Amino acid sequence: MRWSGNLEPVFYASWVSLILLPLIKLYVPVEAIRAHVDLFATHKVPTGPALFQEAPAFRNGIHCLPSSVDKSEAESVCDATAVHIAMTLDAVYLRGSMAAILSIVQHSDCPENLIFHFLVSHGDVELKTLLRNTFPYLRFKVYYFDVKLVKDLISASVRQDLEQPLNYARSYLAEILETCIQRVIYLDSDLIVVDDIAKLWGTSLGSHTLGAPEYCHVNFTKYFTPSFWSNSTLASTFETRIACYFNTGVMVIDLTKWRQQNYTRRIEMWMEIQKEKRIYELGSLPPFLLVFAGFVEPIEHRWNQHGLGGDNAMGSCRHLHPGPVSLLHWSGKGKPWLRLDSGHPCPIDSLWAPYDLFIKTKYADE
Repeated sequence: MRWSGNLEPVFYASWVSLILLPLIKLYVPVEAIRAHVDLFATHKVPTGPALFQEAPAFRNGIHCLPSSVDKSEAESVCDATAVHIAMTLDAVYLRGSMAAILSIVQHSDCPENLIFHFLVSHGDVELKTLLRNTFPYLRFKVYYFDVKLVKDLISASVRQDLEQPLNYARSYLAEILETCIQRVIYLDSDLIVVDDIAKLWGTSLGSHTLGAPEYCHVNFTKYFTPSFWSNSTLASTFETRIACYFNTGVMVIDLTKWRQQNYTRRIEMWMEIQKEKRIYELGSLPPFLLVFAGFVEPIEHRWNQHGLGGDNAMGSCRHLHPGPVSLLHWSGKGKPWLRLDSGHPCPIDSLWAPYDLFIKTKYADE
């Protein structure tokens, strides 16, 4: 079942769910997940009941290309016929990641032809075990991201979670993933996909390195400080290009071109300037805008219905943008699992709830 197109029946269901949710006993699983952070940090395998229920198995249709699912990891990871998806895995956002993965495989026509590349900053063995227990049939590889690469480059942001080193791992995909991987879809953890991800994968990037939905009506100047715009040398960065805002939580990236142009170093150079002059406030997004805005292959807006988490200060409720929907993204302060557990969800959060694999009953008496 896909939700691209008319969502009126879904919205009816979401309002019904909103009425019923306060009647259901909800727990606070984020604390349980935070407890696992300590286990990951000390490299201890989580014990006791499973944290997430096992996801259903989804198989290829008869029209799909043969999968290399039975090959070794080294052979499988370089599969040129596969759809390659990169995500970060952080213990605090793990519940969102699991929901995102389930939504992607559930709506894929050829789920066995998906390969996930997960970047972690610690607990790689434990997270791999957790993934395998939750998705026994998933094709994936876990990569270690060394936070020392960005530790001295990160500056304070408007929200503390935007300062986490893993937020910057997307800048290093070309260095971390095998060189045989020439293209990848990068996805954030606070989203669900309700269409076949292969459609996004098939997007032509033309001469560009990066593709993403663009939003040219947004006030682009607000992403940089007055000190940036008052500096003629810095402000001239956008002088010869039509720079539009794009959200870095959904990107299609040509890794070959990225490596050739050494875009990682270009992003690092802007982060170094930020440390010295304070030219932006929003974590890992502005360096991408500085490097790529105006040079992005535009993708249909249906592939990033973003901002559903509300603004970065209050996390107020938002509604879907007009038009068809293939991906719902809870960017912003409010996350659906936290709002659902608090008993005060937004109407849109009931669309995320069916993909939640967290075992709440385990914490009923805690």
